[in-house]
Amino acid sequence: MNCRVLFVCSNNGLHSPMAEAMLKWLNSERFEAMSAGTICGELHPLAVKVMKEIGIDLVQRAPKSVHQLLGDKFDYVITLGGRALSCDPNFPCAEIVHWKFEDPSGTDDPEKQLRQFRIIRDQILQRLRLFVLVHVRSQFPSRPASLSTAAASG
Repeated sequence: MNCRVLFVCSNNGLHSPMAEAMLKWLNSERFEAMSAGTICGELHPLAVKVMKEIGIDLVQRAPKSVHQLLGDKFDYVITLGGRALSCDPNFPCAEIVHWKFEDPSGTDDPEKQLRQFRIIRDQILQRLRLFVLVHVRSQFPSRPASLSTAAASG
């Protein structure tokens, strides 16, 4: 059975759709990823651009609100910013994880803003790789020391 993960950010237009798409890209066999916002906004064009740079297309993705998913069950709800913390009580069976990422749209310089979006994308991807590694390893018990020693000496 797949691990169900919901990524939540303030408007489902930047952090959470990037995280959803990258988790699906990393390991769709073991994880079912979704994303939503505390409010339903629009995809940021630079989020679409930096994801396309790594071969992930967000263009057809429609932002949604956490209120549209209240009946769904998730193993993890991962918030990606301070304003998304209010979703905690809405998913009582999920393990809530908070990942804090900056808002890269805070500058007027287009080149600096694009660099910031790439940094955020790469930070989310790095955190997702660790999340996948830890979760997948926890699904497989390690071999007893006696078996490891016997295999090494045999």
